[in-house]
Amino acid sequence: AQATKPTAFGPISSLLAAMMPSLHRCVGVASVGVRHAQAMTETSGVARTFGAAARFLWRRSSSGVTKAGARPQMVDVGGKAPTIRRARAACRVLVGPEVAEALALGKVAKGDVLTVSEIAGIMAAKKTPDILPLCHPLLLTKVGVECRLDREAGVVEVVADVSCTGLTGVEMESLTAAATAALCIYDMCKPITKGIVITDLRLLSKSGGKSGDFERAIDE
Repeated sequence: AQATKPTAFGPISSLLAAMMPSLHRCVGVASVGVRHAQAMTETSGVARTFGAAARFLWRRSSSGVTKAGARPQMVDVGGKAPTIRRARAACRVLVGPEVAEALALGKVAKGDVLTVSEIAGIMAAKKTPDILPLCHPLLLTKVGVECRLDREAGVVEVVADVSCTGLTGVEMESLTAAATAALCIYDMCKPITKGIVITDLRLLSKSGGKSGDFERAIDE
């Protein structure tokens, strides 16, 4: 056989050939490291967001606090007969004298505060299951929200009245409507003052359903 002619690169080629397995391993480790770093960067926000919640749930589960019967669930109301349901809820918005004056004179920059807030409350009642995860979607037959200004006291009284013919009550819909109307008042009036206080969110009455009627005492 004809002998291979030696070249000047022979020793270098031999050295590189011997080093290739190590180089491949190094490149592979580096590649994995880069991908891992990228993945950690992309998911770090998610990890921070859910990490604490996951650890809390794990501790509850491992300590035996979470029982099979206490798992979150929508209650099965399929066996109930439809009845006329009604609920009224209320809250107070302590706006203070400056905001009360602006409301009375119609001088709030964002417009008609009380009317817009009433509409916001009506919209919120229809969205209650989207806000409170275990509430049943209901076909509401009536939603009314009234925002009454007591100028001298510097207070807006919010009352929500919700009705439906269904399998479960509308207490949460009425409370959500009142709370959202109050939040809308705050939003529209906050350029005047940030000191507005929302207080006394409460159920006034409910009727219909297995649990019977409820009427809050006037002095409660």
